[in-house]
Amino acid sequence: MKNNQTLLRLVRIGSGLDSAISDTILPDSPNWQSLYPLALHQGISAILLDAIGLLPEDVRPAKSVLLQWIGQATMMERMYAKHREKIASLAEFYRQHDIKMLLLKGYGCSLCYTKPEHRPTGDIDVYLFGKKDEADDLVEKCLGIKVHREYHKHSTFNYGGVEVENHAKFIDDVSHKSNIWFEQILMSVLDKEECLPSPIDNVLLPSPTFNALFLLRHTGEHFASNEITLRHVLDVGTFFQRYHRHIDWLLVFKVYKEERMLRFFNAIATICVEYLGIDATCFASDDKQYAYQQDPALAERVLSDP
Repeated sequence: MKNNQTLLRLVRIGSGLDSAISDTILPDSPNWQSLYPLALHQGISAILLDAIGLLPEDVRPAKSVLLQWIGQATMMERMYAKHREKIASLAEFYRQHDIKMLLLKGYGCSLCYTKPEHRPTGDIDVYLFGKKDEADDLVEKCLGIKVHREYHKHSTFNYGGVEVENHAKFIDDVSHKSNIWFEQILMSVLDKEECLPSPIDNVLLPSPTFNALFLLRHTGEHFASNEITLRHVLDVGTFFQRYHRHIDWLLVFKVYKEERMLRFFNAIATICVEYLGIDATCFASDDKQYAYQQDPALAERVLSDP
């Protein structure tokens, strides 16, 4: 429990969410040796390193542990650079064939972080606006890369050492029939709202309303399968911090209620406000007609997820 509290306090500092560092912010003697693997598992090791750099020297980890931490963060930064390079390269290939690329999760989420390169990388998830099959054929024909089409939700291929998921759908509405309506809502929002530009040519990001639905649903799936981490919570929290003024809260709360997602939203918001220092107004409409309600019980369950 002590380690978890320390972890949350360090995330708050390292994420730039709390600039007030006092002598009481951490326990007297943090167990850095045990915090390091915990931070790796939670996907926040580089963020904790940012926090360590802001702590008094007498509280920081021993040199041997610190060097290990620095090495891990350096490797993460290199992987991030490679990931971004592959996104740009793939987007340019699609552009040459008049295919627009919508990027889901991943790199787009990182842009909400204080230091985007300190968010771990994973797959490249793309949606190509109805040109999935055409694009897969082009990847095989022009690039000589084998595309795996077995899964109805998305195809996959290895692009220069990075796994790409080319989505036909945003969520699995075949294996789980309850997802059919939610998939239709996402498609409707995609049709109605403009996507956001990104720093990379021919790479679009989902609209804030789309991501308010999609990111929370994705995070909820991780919680349901006991795979949620603090990195997932940060993805949602930093997104709402940046885009809350641009969300269609009427639609989002309607869907949250009908899809039984409202309590999970309340729990994630509770963690972000009470433990990470994100302003409560980020989880509410400007007119306060739609706002999160504290749910400390479910918040604790989320935080205690292995």
